Amino acid sequence: MRSNIRQLRKQRNISQKVLGEEIGLSQQVISRMERDRSKIQVDVLINLAKYFHVSTDCVLGYCEEEEEENPVETALKMQSAASEDIVAIIENLERMDRAQRKALWHVLATLKRYL
Repeated sequence: MRSNIRQLRKQRNISQKVLGEEIGLSQQVISRMERDRSKIQVDVLINLAKYFHVSTDCVLGYCEEEEEENPVETALKMQSAASEDIVAIIENLERMDRAQRKALWHVLATLKRYL
């Protein structure tokens, strides 16, 4: 597996040093990750994904090349998907008993610490 860090960095036209400074790593660590000489720690992977506004899969080299899409079409698709997701979430929440809701809130609170 070959990481996508170098390509993402080049797209932003920034140096390894600048990227390292932005996410709190040295230029040498960035270099090793780009050359797959160093494993990417989970917290670093998440920081890279947030920094580049991509998925963690994309940082790891698993992103697919997407065709340019009309921004209006993209927004409409996102709105439609979000609306359908919200309805499904509400329906699922309504079916949960008190213990299930409590467990869900615990999971969400834990996840919130990592976002």
